[in-house]
Amino acid sequence: MRASGNRRAGGFTLVEVLAVLAIVALAAAIVLPHLPGGAELRVDAAAGRLAERLSEARERAILGGRPLRVAIEAGTSGVHVEAIEVGGMVRRAGGVELGADGDALPVRVTLAGDGGARAVVLLPAGLGRARVVREDGA
Repeated sequence: MRASGNRRAGGFTLVEVLAVLAIVALAAAIVLPHLPGGAELRVDAAAGRLAERLSEARERAILGGRPLRVAIEAGTSGVHVEAIEVGGMVRRAGGVELGADGDALPVRVTLAGDGGARAVVLLPAGLGRARVVREDGA
């Protein structure tokens, strides 16, 4: 025999489920426009890797006491080298030679993605580390 009473079965009501869905949709509508797209993420990741590579190569050249050449080639997954500037002189492709005593000229490498995203890797003259700058102001 079943006990009669005002006992509720486990689970959620339709109103509770709809309320949670409304809250999630509202949060997504606020957050999603501020997230970068896939192309921007690929460009940012490639720029970060290049900045690390240039910084490490400069350190190796200085510690090893001899110049070191870094090849900068067209990438994969929708990211390509748009321009390489060494001391203000623009090159379309190639690489950069880093001196054993630090570099007298700054290096600027512009990367671009398929979706129009761009990032610039700056290696300052002297002994500083490379850094990434977004061209669209981010």
